[in-house]
Amino acid sequence: MSEQRNYFEIFGLKPGFSVDREALAGRYRELQREFHPDKYAARSDREQRLALQYAARINEAYNTLREPVARAGYLLELAGVEISPEQTTADAEFLMQQMMLRERLEEVRSESDPGAALEALEAETSGLFSAEQEKFAQLFAGGELERAKDSLLKLQFLRKLQHQVEELEEDLLGDY
Repeated sequence: MSEQRNYFEIFGLKPGFSVDREALAGRYRELQREFHPDKYAARSDREQRLALQYAARINEAYNTLREPVARAGYLLELAGVEISPEQTTADAEFLMQQMMLRERLEEVRSESDPGAALEALEAETSGLFSAEQEKFAQLFAGGELERAKDSLLKLQFLRKLQHQVEELEEDLLGDY
C-alpha cells in the first residue's frame, strides 16, 4: 500500500460524495485484517513499523470517508480548495435560521413537553442536513467548488447543531 494513494483509492472507491457505506465497511475490515500489526509481530522492525503506519492510514481514511462532513472536506481538499477552520458561510438567511434553531434548542427544557419539542427539532435538523448533503453532492459533481465549499460550511453548522441536539437528548433522558 502506497502512502501516495488517496483515501478513495485505498478503498477501491470512485472519488465522489456518495459512498457505498457497506462496501466501505467491508473493505475496511479486509484491510484491517491484512495490515493488522499483530500479523507482523514476527517480521522485521521495518515491516512492523510499515504495518502500523498502514493500519493508522486505513483508520484515518475510513473515518474520513464514512462521515459526510469529513468526506466533503476531503473531496474539496483533493480538488485544491482550501478551507480555514475559522471560515464561516456568508449566507445571512442561513445564519439567521441557525440562530433561530439554537434558540429553540435552548428553550426545549422549558417546553410543556420537552421530549416532543426536541424530537421535532431533531427531525427538522436531520432534514436540513440531508438536504444540504444533496446540495453539496450536486455542486461538487457539477464542478461548482466555491459553492460546494459554502455548502460544506453549512454542513459543519448543521452537524454541530445535531450533536447539540443529541447531547440535550442525553441530558433529558438522564433527568428521568
